Amino acid sequence: MSFMSFVKKNLIDYFIIVTGVNIAIAVLGMNYKPEELLGYDAFFSPLILGAVAVLPSFVFYSRRELSLRQMLIRRVIHLIVLELTLVGFGYIAGLLTGLNITISFVLIVFAVYVFTLIIRWIIDSKTALEINLGLKRIQE
Repeated sequence: MSFMSFVKKNLIDYFIIVTGVNIAIAVLGMNYKPEELLGYDAFFSPLILGAVAVLPSFVFYSRRELSLRQMLIRRVIHLIVLELTLVGFGYIAGLLTGLNITISFVLIVFAVYVFTLIIRWIIDSKTALEINLGLKRIQE
């Protein structure tokens, strides 16, 4: 994969992640601080968290095609690095104030990770279907 294709894929993932982070903030906020009112600066939180979440994606960059086993190993490494990066960022930013919210945060990060994988799979499946239809038209 070329570096530009990799960047483009991560840009798409960024917007999927930001959507998931918005949902996660709403769920965590309603459960842990329902009385809290947020200012306009809160709109930047999902954008910043999305950017931090995309950084560990460089684990996947490779100029050559990866085998299924290599991809699965990188996927596990990516999830671990992602969780550690976001929990570390959460502590530094003061978002994680107790054990309950930290555990919830880790679970929400995992849920957003799965959400991103599913959306990415849907997009990739649709693209593959379009390519296959185009190839069939060329063969005929």
